[in-house]
Amino acid sequence: MIRTSYAVSPMKQLRLHLDLATRRTRRALERRRRTLFAELTETDRRKAIAGGDAYLLIRWREDVKRSRALFDSFFDQYDSLVGLLCLAAHQGIEPHLEEEYRERRRWFASNYPQRIQRLIEPYQVRDAADSVPGIWGPRSCDVFEALYLPSTIGAMLETDGGNLIGRMIRAQEALAAWEATIRREESAVATPIRYH
Repeated sequence: MIRTSYAVSPMKQLRLHLDLATRRTRRALERRRRTLFAELTETDRRKAIAGGDAYLLIRWREDVKRSRALFDSFFDQYDSLVGLLCLAAHQGIEPHLEEEYRERRRWFASNYPQRIQRLIEPYQVRDAADSVPGIWGPRSCDVFEALYLPSTIGAMLETDGGNLIGRMIRAQEALAAWEATIRREESAVATPIRYH
């Protein structure tokens, strides 16, 4: 902090104190929100099943339901994107296909990085071929980003380099592994709640 010999007006001092208090309050509330909405740890899950903790078990069930709903919506979007890419590769690029690709791309751009990427990341196998052309050369990305980041289907097929089918296979394997995890959690959470 730079100190000067100028007097700071009382209103400015009050505003600075208020700003500082507001920042501290926001930080504390954000910390509290993160702890409330954090994912259950494996220890919490074991406690919920073994000890019959109804709250933890209900919370775990809700997490699993949310995961299933998110997976289903993502899989539907992914499946339609893959179908669209296959159709464009076989029949050629048509304006209505480009428009549909733009819609899918918008959905992926707004949902994948914020909601889905961190959930599916552990199941992905990285490959150096998964990249998209950028201003300063190829940019590394994951399998799903490589499918939706090109601006048009034409750009996707031109810069593909023969890796599209391999990407789709790796993406399908990642989705299958993610769904297997959700199924295991669904079977584990099917334990009846015991109230004490």
